[in-house]
Amino acid sequence: MKDYPQVREEDGSLSVEFAPGVKRSTGQPLRMVLDFGQFGEVVGIEILNLIFEAGKNSLGIIGQSVRTDIDGMRYSYDEDSDSFYLRLKAGKSVDQKAVQGSMFLDDADQILGFSAEW
Repeated sequence: MKDYPQVREEDGSLSVEFAPGVKRSTGQPLRMVLDFGQFGEVVGIEILNLIFEAGKNSLGIIGQSVRTDIDGMRYSYDEDSDSFYLRLKAGKSVDQKAVQGSMFLDDADQILGFSAEW
């Protein structure tokens, strides 16, 4: 999975893939908040109730594919509040928008990716 994660943002849409298979998966609706940087780019995704929606094993692929270096993509998950944050790139959030996005799961209910439009 050396080519992952992959992030594509264009014309009001965002796609994040952590592993192959997103195109073969059916998206499940998921409420999320997009954080926008000073130039209108998406710098992060906030999701409440992620494990409630996806299941207890859902973060396995993300944990394997997302680097933990200080400048790159990273994620955090708070088990007490079931809140997930995916930082896509460095930058300060200056605006937010709640959207109906999608998550894509494999057969083991691990998250393969997210998508959103705004």
